[in-house]
Amino acid sequence: MFEYHIIVGESTPQAGGMCAHMTLLADGLADKFADVHVWSPSLTELSCRSPAVTHHKTLGRLSLSGFRRTGKLLNRFPKPRRLLVYWVPHAYGCKSMNVPFCLWIWFRSAWHGDRVEPMVQECFLDFTRRSWRQSAAALIHRVMTIILLNAAHYVWVALSTYEARLRPYALGRRVPFGWLPVPSNVAVIESPEAVAQIRKRLAPHGILIGHFGTFGRSITELVERIVPVLLHELDSSLVLLGSGGEAFRDRLLQLNPDLAGRIHSTGYLDDASLSPYLSACDLMIQPYPDGITARRGSALAPLAHGCPIITNSTDRTEPLWSETGSVVLTPLSGGAFLEAVRRLQDDPSERSRVSAAARQTYQTYFEPTHMITTIQHAR
Repeated sequence: MFEYHIIVGESTPQAGGMCAHMTLLADGLADKFADVHVWSPSLTELSCRSPAVTHHKTLGRLSLSGFRRTGKLLNRFPKPRRLLVYWVPHAYGCKSMNVPFCLWIWFRSAWHGDRVEPMVQECFLDFTRRSWRQSAAALIHRVMTIILLNAAHYVWVALSTYEARLRPYALGRRVPFGWLPVPSNVAVIESPEAVAQIRKRLAPHGILIGHFGTFGRSITELVERIVPVLLHELDSSLVLLGSGGEAFRDRLLQLNPDLAGRIHSTGYLDDASLSPYLSACDLMIQPYPDGITARRGSALAPLAHGCPIITNSTDRTEPLWSETGSVVLTPLSGGAFLEAVRRLQDDPSERSRVSAAARQTYQTYFEPTHMITTIQHAR
């Protein structure tokens, strides 16, 4: 049986993102095709369920001693060794500037003949005049990118738009790129009774609007401008899903005390509890300062559940969102969101169409089995 070797930086399943994606990939590969070995720093925790996944915490503190130790163990496996390197600069220590790690990966490719496939979840920092430290780190990130792309046999990107950013740093090498969308971290769990109870409790009359996220400032500022307009104009209720929602609910009610009883929050929920809430929502409002993209886990979860999503686009938004009609794209203003919500509220057939398009888009592009098949057939 073919073996895969996945290299991951410092992360935990609870944090979502890279480690959660890697866990889905490791389990999927182990279930269908191969034994999987995950190589990580000593502090990284995984939640893989497959017994065919072996976790080696041999990278230690991401220093030379950890690289040597891991390299010796890798050499015990037969060639060709396929190394899938999850790449987020900030996950590999040294204040995101671990050039020795990238040189070690290059050495594995050039000297040991390993097939290296970076899986780029994030590219590099942007240059800025406001901080020389960030600009210095941005320069080092690009040096690291050059080294990784020089080692790469194939490059996977979480966003299709990343290829244009990364390609110049291949320095003319015709290394192939492939889009590997990140699946939702929230499993869809069918529970009609739980859905009915949630709707009866939160929105006995009117529609139930949802917002899912971690409630960081850049997004809550947008939601804060939209929510009062929606709830004052429409017969609706709002539920805030995710950690941080309780504090944000308190702020909204402090500013809009007349909306008490119509704004709800859940706090952190596991999949079994969160999935029925997503299914109970008539629609989701998901504004983003940089627009919706395939890296937005807070959009992918409702997409997988077939929730009609009202969101916005920027130049970072992939064409698939408008081409598939799987979300409703609207300008980032309270009035525009109100009109989009009103249209969906008054047109059940349009809600059904968007819901069906959302499910189909998720199945076509983001379903974990699609990710596994895509990697398996890469050449």
